[in-house]
This record gives sequence, C-alpha cells and structure tokens, in this order.
Amino acid sequence: MIFSAASRALPLRPGPNRIETDRRTELPDVNECQICRTPAPLVPGLCDGVAGYRLIRDPWAGRPSFLDGNLHFSCLAESEKNPVFFAEFTHMLRAGHEEVDSLDGTPPPLTRMGLGMRQIFSGSECRVFESGVSDRWMVVRRTGPWFRLRRADLTDIERGRTPLSPAEVTPYRLPMDLGGVDDMSLLELLSALGVNGTGPQPTWRAPQPLPDEARGFLANHAKTYTPVTFEDEKHA
Repeated sequence: MIFSAASRALPLRPGPNRIETDRRTELPDVNECQICRTPAPLVPGLCDGVAGYRLIRDPWAGRPSFLDGNLHFSCLAESEKNPVFFAEFTHMLRAGHEEVDSLDGTPPPLTRMGLGMRQIFSGSECRVFESGVSDRWMVVRRTGPWFRLRRADLTDIERGRTPLSPAEVTPYRLPMDLGGVDDMSLLELLSALGVNGTGPQPTWRAPQPLPDEARGFLANHAKTYTPVTFEDEKHA
C-alpha cells in the first residue's frame, strides 16, 4: 500500500468512537468511510470500497443516492443498516447486466454491471459466491464485510492455512493533519487513520478473517473444484 499527502485536511476520530453521520448536504469523499466519514485506506479484511457504477443504493445517505466510496468493516458490522447493504450487495454479486430504476424513479432506467457470480453456500454467518469466468470467490458476512479470494487462497484453505491479502500496491491519499508519518509503523499509521480490527493485526499481507463455516465449506469445495479453462486453452 502506498500513502501520499492529501490536498486538504480530513477530520480524524478514534476508531471505537465512530458514529454514523448525516450526509444530506455534503458531497462524500470516496477515500473516506461512507458511514463515519473518517479516512478509510483499503486494507483487505478491514476496509474495502464499492464503485458507484455498481448502482448499490446508499442506506447511509440523507437523500437517494448510490454508494460510491470506502467502508470500514467495523462500521459496517456495527451499523443497524447493514441488512439493507447485505441484500443490495449480494444481489449485485449475482446480477449480470440489468436495468435499475433511477434515483428519482423517472425513465430511462440505469444499467447495472453486476459480477454474475453464483451463490454456492449460505450459512448462519455468511454466504459464498463463485465466479463462472475466473477462479474467484467472494465471502460476504451477513453483517456486511466481504472478502475476495483467488485460486491460491482456496488452496491455502484446503491445506488448513489462513489466506493472506494479495501483495498489491494500493495508493491512498493521507490527511494533511496526520502529523509525521515517516516515523510511524504500519500499525501506528492505520491506528492514526482510525482503522481498527478485532481480528488478527494487519501486516503488509493481512490475514483474512473468514467465518469458520466458510473455511469449512471452501476446504471441501477445493477438493472437487475444477479451475476455469477457456476453449482456446483446451486446444492449445
């Protein structure tokens, strides 16, 4: 993850004291958590983002709008509105290209680009979705947080290992009033940004805190799973 200086200051609040804010007149900053409006760097397992073109209605907005920005998983899990998000998000995962009503209900309708995944597991804590065009899975907790998995993660789960976040570079703009970040460790920096997890502490590759029921299902699923192969590869 790469952090850079911000063009303007953003307010910081301690993680445990986050509150849901009313966004009736403000234009949301996509780099902030869309629930508590504090900085939200994309740390797999602790924070992720939803793109506006997915056309997921924003239950935390003061007026009809589509969600576009990041979410602290701790805020999401504690929110009373997470069932609404869970229903919208999991529908988007299953949907392909489909028409969605505009925000004010007037024509023409909008076109949603869903992920076209299929649900392969539903438990008391989560649901698991699988792509039909690539070796990708999504585990979504019923409280809202979601986890992206690849073929290597499925192999790790089958072998009893904890999957780690991918070793990727994710740019993020830091608030100007954060102070001297040069002397901070990663954990100190994340804490200063208000990103606090209840599971394993993040490192440069963070452990993915999957529900036990998802791990058990995926471990068995991996034994019979056939990797996606395209027709041109079969005849190569």
